[in-house]
Amino acid sequence: MLIYPIGVICAAAKKRYSEWCSAYDHCIINIDFNKKKNDNLKMNRARLAYLGEIEDLELKYSKLYSKKIFQKLCKIRFFEEEVKEAHKKKLTTPLVYLSIGQEAVSVGVSFEMKNSYVLAQHRGHGAYLAFNGNPLSLRDELLGLKSGCCRGKGGSPMIHDIKKKIIGHCGLIGDQVPVAIGLSLVKKKKIVCFFGDGAAEEDYVLAALSYATQNNSQILFICDDNDLSVLTPTKDRRKWKLVDVAKSFGLNAVDITDDPWLIDHWTKKLKNSLPALINIRTCRDIWHVGSGKDKSLDWNRFEITKKKLKKIFKENEILEIERTSKLWAKKIWKT
Repeated sequence: MLIYPIGVICAAAKKRYSEWCSAYDHCIINIDFNKKKNDNLKMNRARLAYLGEIEDLELKYSKLYSKKIFQKLCKIRFFEEEVKEAHKKKLTTPLVYLSIGQEAVSVGVSFEMKNSYVLAQHRGHGAYLAFNGNPLSLRDELLGLKSGCCRGKGGSPMIHDIKKKIIGHCGLIGDQVPVAIGLSLVKKKKIVCFFGDGAAEEDYVLAALSYATQNNSQILFICDDNDLSVLTPTKDRRKWKLVDVAKSFGLNAVDITDDPWLIDHWTKKLKNSLPALINIRTCRDIWHVGSGKDKSLDWNRFEITKKKLKKIFKENEILEIERTSKLWAKKIWKT
């Protein structure tokens, strides 16, 4: 057996890390596949913006309810925009996982499951804020302060607010799914468990989904399906669909787009038929980690939602909600 000096191992690891970072930047900035193939792929992805939609569903909701949906969307988005700027200025902890582009997923679930335990994934700021976690504690955690929700030691993934039943993530991909099962054995209350499409491929996640039906766990599983595991699309990782697997385990399951009214509709429908799973197709607007910008989105749910709101509100009412939400976020980050 060869034994290498520690210095050689560290030098090799450092070189490999540099190569990986260079490759990551190249993929983000310079990727250039066959144009026709890319255009077809983007067209197929764009169709998912309407997956499972119910025509004029937003008109079946009260004006007040739709206002609350948009207010939450705006608060999450503009809070995250402030985090992004703070990260660029190197004011926050190094690893930051932003929810920009995916805000509607947690917002759509939050109203019907408001008194539930919540287990978020590593990209959990949106879920934390949607379920009324303390934004000041989240800010301080991202700044590394002792007043943060993990005393400044957990950072972006490990955010929690026990008073609001929000349980933080430890950083191990998908670990919150079996943890949710364990929690369901102790707390006889409904639970919302968020995870990503990459986490869906972990063996312990699939085993936990199977056990949920065996135990009749009162859990609503939400898959934030942005079609990316860091940079690898789902088509390059697997051929099976999560909803098909979930149904084979005996879970009630649906595959839909990230329209907030549609998510609310299905959450209401499934919350009394648990365990259940909603796979929600969505778009990540920011890098897997950090504050850099991904390529152009297949769809922009925030803008689509604003367009639908014009059937319900006047233009100036929509702008006012945005304005007050921006001021709210800026005030938090300037105190």
